[in-house]
Amino acid sequence: MFTTNVNYPNNRKLVKQKITMDKNLNLQTVEVMDENDIPQMKMNFKNIDLKAKFDNNHFELDEIMKSAVIEDGTEETTALDDIIYPLYIPSGTKLTNQDKVEKTNGERVIMSFDGEKPFLLVEETANKEDEFTVIPTYGEPYMFVDTVGAMTDNSLTWTSNGIEYYLVSDVMSQIELMEIAQSINLLPTMK
Repeated sequence: MFTTNVNYPNNRKLVKQKITMDKNLNLQTVEVMDENDIPQMKMNFKNIDLKAKFDNNHFELDEIMKSAVIEDGTEETTALDDIIYPLYIPSGTKLTNQDKVEKTNGERVIMSFDGEKPFLLVEETANKEDEFTVIPTYGEPYMFVDTVGAMTDNSLTWTSNGIEYYLVSDVMSQIELMEIAQSINLLPTMK
C-alpha cells in the first residue's frame, strides 16, 4: 500500500490517493481522499486481464475513425438556433453586450458580462470535417457530461451539440469558470 499526492484541477478538494496492491503487485483498490483523509472516491479491481488479445488493427487510426463516424442523415446547421445563456452568473455581474457575427460557415455570438466578476462568452456553430483533423488545443482536459473541454488559467473551451464555446475572464478562478460552463452545458441535457 502506498499514498501519493494528486492534482485534480476539476476538484481541488481531492489531495491524495491510497493505492493498494496484492503481493504479486496486482492493483486491488484506489481511494482518492480529501485533506482530512476522508475517502471521496473508491475504485475496486476484481479482475485484471494482463494477457488481453486485440486484433492487429485495433489501434490503427483509420480503423478507429471508421467506427467513430456517425451518419445521422440530417443536414448540417450553419446558424445558431438558440443562444444559450448561462444559468449561473456570479453576483454583481450582468450581461452588458451581445453581438452576432456571420462567419463563413455559420454564426458567432459574443456576449460580454461586466461587473464584479467580468467574463466573455463566445458561442459559434461548429464546423463538421469530412476527414480526421487534428486541432491543436491548449490546457488541461476537463470532463463535462457529454464532452471534454480544455482549461487554462483563465479560459475554458469545449464543443457540445454542434456549438463551440469559449469562456474567458481575467479575474475569475478556474472553479468559477467551471461553474458557469457547467450551467451552460447542462441545458442541452435538460431538453
